[in-house]
Amino acid sequence: MTLMVMNISRMGNIVLTLEETIELIRKHLPEYDRNDIMKMVNEKRQELGPEVVNEESAAMIVARELGIDLQQVTARSRQRIEDISETDRNVVITAKVIHIGTVRTFARKDGGGEGKVASITLADETVQIRVALWDEMTKAVSEGAVSVGNIIQIRGAYVRKGLKDKIELNLGRTGGIKIFEEHEIEGLDIKVGEPKTNTISELTEDMYDVTLTVKVQRKFRLSTFTRKADGTEGKVLSMIVGDDTGTTRLVFWDEHAEVAENIEEGEVIRVTGIRTRPGRNAGEIEAHLTRSSNIERNLKVKMDVVEPTGLDGGGEPTGRIPIDEMQIGMRDVDLEAKVFRIFPPKEFERKGERGQVQNIIVVDESGKSVRVAFWNDDVEKIKNLQEGDIVRVRHGYVKKGYRDDIEFGVGQKAEIEINPKDSKIASLDIQITSSLDSTSSDPLGRVRIEDMKIGMWDVDIEGKVFRIFPPNEWSRDGKQGLVQNIIIVDESEKSIRAAFWNEHVDLLKDVKEGDVVRIKHGYIKKGYQGDIEFGVGQKAEIEINPKDSDASKLEINGKRFTPVIVGQRTFIADIGEESEGDTLEVCGIIVAVGQHNPIYPACPECMKKAEFVDDDFVCKEHGNVRPEYRMLYKVTIDDGSGSIRATLFGKSGENLLGMTADEAQTLIKKSNNDKAPIEKNADRILGSYVVVKGRVTRYKDSFDITASDLSFADPVEEIARMKQSVESYLN
Repeated sequence: MTLMVMNISRMGNIVLTLEETIELIRKHLPEYDRNDIMKMVNEKRQELGPEVVNEESAAMIVARELGIDLQQVTARSRQRIEDISETDRNVVITAKVIHIGTVRTFARKDGGGEGKVASITLADETVQIRVALWDEMTKAVSEGAVSVGNIIQIRGAYVRKGLKDKIELNLGRTGGIKIFEEHEIEGLDIKVGEPKTNTISELTEDMYDVTLTVKVQRKFRLSTFTRKADGTEGKVLSMIVGDDTGTTRLVFWDEHAEVAENIEEGEVIRVTGIRTRPGRNAGEIEAHLTRSSNIERNLKVKMDVVEPTGLDGGGEPTGRIPIDEMQIGMRDVDLEAKVFRIFPPKEFERKGERGQVQNIIVVDESGKSVRVAFWNDDVEKIKNLQEGDIVRVRHGYVKKGYRDDIEFGVGQKAEIEINPKDSKIASLDIQITSSLDSTSSDPLGRVRIEDMKIGMWDVDIEGKVFRIFPPNEWSRDGKQGLVQNIIIVDESEKSIRAAFWNEHVDLLKDVKEGDVVRIKHGYIKKGYQGDIEFGVGQKAEIEINPKDSDASKLEINGKRFTPVIVGQRTFIADIGEESEGDTLEVCGIIVAVGQHNPIYPACPECMKKAEFVDDDFVCKEHGNVRPEYRMLYKVTIDDGSGSIRATLFGKSGENLLGMTADEAQTLIKKSNNDKAPIEKNADRILGSYVVVKGRVTRYKDSFDITASDLSFADPVEEIARMKQSVESYLN
């Protein structure tokens, strides 16, 4: 009985009076009069004990049993947005809709089809917050159920950090949305004040949630570009705007850019949800719209504005962009980075004229690298450049490199500075940063599949053809061609998909499974299912069944080969509903191991479990079989932010136990103990520092990782990784 009273006191940390609760019940359920409610209250007191539960508490219990949420239906008990913390789970919040974004589609990283996401912005009398709606929840936007100005309640939301570690809410399939009717919002007292308007003179770097009321002084044309990450089209439009304190460049992206196309010069607009970035010139600040931004047009406001100076030089200047945000087609882009590698200059002849070009590789605080090409007179400007120097290039452009990567172009109007004194990346450790995403034009030669990493260039591969897929026709931008994929395996017992395009497809017409293939001058990129893929570019050299190959001795019949999985390093605490199906990587300490038989008898054909029936092993698909023993057990990993269970299969499980599945089966028979392999190695396993890659799966109300790879973490490498992350954050 005491527990019941404690639970009531925790509802919003407030207890309503008897009359307040009766009034709430009558408002939401008018079919009950006061006498009906008091009768239920007295019956509840008798049921729970009148000496423990008073009338106020009993009335609140009755209200809850009638389906009335006392946490949100009163101004006193309603949770405020400013009270939401990063550790909150199953958040229930009631607030006003002040902005609705568009529904966007995306391809899931695991190849599991198309996903949808939309964002809305909620506000109450404290602050505002962005809410991301996933998949089915986006129908609230696409079907027009939610409108700006609605008072809504969201339930079952979870908290994630967004831009600049700002808290955001996410609503997935386990959540819900309730739209309040007019009569239901009386007494909620949700008052959303006007957003504070900033002046242009107040803008500094890295400000968020900025609101500007400005007059449009010059508008540039809308440009499109192709995003490298997913191949989708992006849009950008910029304009020069001013108020009575100064002028700045206002940059609109995607759907906001489409809206901005209709804005006229001389029009007064108000824009919310802005973030600021450094401009292309020292001391300049630009204002960029974000997904949660809102645009109000044709404001009837008289403004005396400062005339622009130095900002209206034509085009759509983007300013300094981190390398990981650069997209093909961007113009007037500024780059500031450290030199990682310098290649010697080369002479060329084109249309009877001679010239020279020199390439360097640079790395910035985003941990990404890009090739920069200097031409003719600019080559002379970098003749004394050394690795580790800082290079700043203004007014460059981003184009497609010859291997489908991005390249930074230094045009005739570019401005080049070496080791500028006001640079903020002097402390950047490029040896650590560049190891995350290195690019080189020196041939790497033959690399075993298990050692291949995304970003490797000029790589050779040699192995046997494990599987051949039929060629497919493709059509893009009015062009047509062929593409064909094969799976190659090598002595590392790893597999990789290789994609052949157009004229290279003809070379595969007589290739059979089991043939040896040697490909020189390829490159490694990320595949569509979280694995790596071998790219066969135009300059690749292909040999089928070369006579000097050692791969001809490789036996592939009856063997299983696994792909190299690339997982994004993630804190366990950040794994949530939107991570389901993603391939991720976690690093932590094993704190528990499943206490059961770690192996199972598998059908050698389909690898499914074979059941022991009448002194024989039987597969449901293949009948009586002689089983192969396979590892399968669970461990719990903790990285300090949280813990998660990982299911280990095959070699991942064998690596951790330090024995093969056959050796484990022999030990079980010898000891007559199913748990013997676990018990023998438990002391060594517990406390191990490991890196696990795998796919996130849901198990009841929690998430697990189905491991595709396990390795023991190198503390030195992990310290270096953490150091780079911290320095990148501080920069």
